[in-house]
Amino acid sequence: MDEHPVTRLTNELIVVSELDRTTAGAFVRLVYQEGVHEGEQRLIAELHQRDRRITELERELDRLRGTSPG
Repeated sequence: MDEHPVTRLTNELIVVSELDRTTAGAFVRLVYQEGVHEGEQRLIAELHQRDRRITELERELDRLRGTSPG
């Protein structure tokens, strides 16, 4: 099985810095978690935008068909 990115990046950080495993691991986990959170927030925003667009298109389709939404 492939190494988890946190483990791989922790090992790389240890090699290029003077940090111990605990400190390097904590830093990499923090950066990783922040990245995950940022990605989740972007996805939520994109889903909301998509939902609004779908609603707009449904209203436009109803208008073109001459029906009321419902």
